[in-house]
Amino acid sequence: MAAAKYIAFATFIILAGTGLAVGYTGASLLTAYAAYLSPWIPVWLWVAVGSVLVLGIMITAVSTVGAIATLAPNPKAFKMCLSLLLLAVVVEIASTLMLYQKRELFLQSLTQHMNQKMTMSEAAYGFNVSDTQMWDEIQLEMNCCGIEDYEDWFATSFGNGTDVPDSCCLLISEGCGKDMSNSVDPQDDIVTDGCLPTIIDALKRDCQILSRGVWLPVCVMHVALLVLLLATSVFLQEGYTDSNFQLYSASVVLPSPSRKYKTLANDC
Repeated sequence: MAAAKYIAFATFIILAGTGLAVGYTGASLLTAYAAYLSPWIPVWLWVAVGSVLVLGIMITAVSTVGAIATLAPNPKAFKMCLSLLLLAVVVEIASTLMLYQKRELFLQSLTQHMNQKMTMSEAAYGFNVSDTQMWDEIQLEMNCCGIEDYEDWFATSFGNGTDVPDSCCLLISEGCGKDMSNSVDPQDDIVTDGCLPTIIDALKRDCQILSRGVWLPVCVMHVALLVLLLATSVFLQEGYTDSNFQLYSASVVLPSPSRKYKTLANDC
């Protein structure tokens, strides 16, 4: 039982570490895209990224409690932690499979939603301070211009058929984005790639890196570690049962103190 106890303790500690890895995945996506592009991001993506973060925190917290319950020992707490971890991993695996199967549908929905929001925001450029600042920051940060390409700006009130924002310029100076519709080689002066395909490509690339480098290895580890925990729980349960039986047997065989003293008094 001692060996099983320490194996279970080590397994819980490793699970707590993998929970931190899951939380890191959610936090990375949250800070890199969801918070950065919040006005253009659909609610379901916020929920999905937030759920990954919450799942990581839950796995870490439950695993930590499980490690303590193993050493205590506390069989009820151990069983509860094991059940919660099983539930978390089942949800994790099911969500991963669903996302993989529906990835094209999710990507299409995200693209359509962002296109709609970006079109509204682009129309307000130059008139709304927040939209103006957001477009300038994103075009500078992502090295892009317009929604699909730089010509999108020509159809806006700001572009007036000829201009793009100065944040599209390769070398930024005041008025550098004017009269781009008449430029023979606009790529020599401005960025011509659109922001929507640039953002979607960057999101796909980062998701692939995180899934292959963090998410999928963690899922495999979770399955293996839970199998190990289930195996050790059998030995621990047998040990708990034997301990309770020995304690019960001792309480039956040994007389109570009051009865012992009464027997001594009668002998005297």
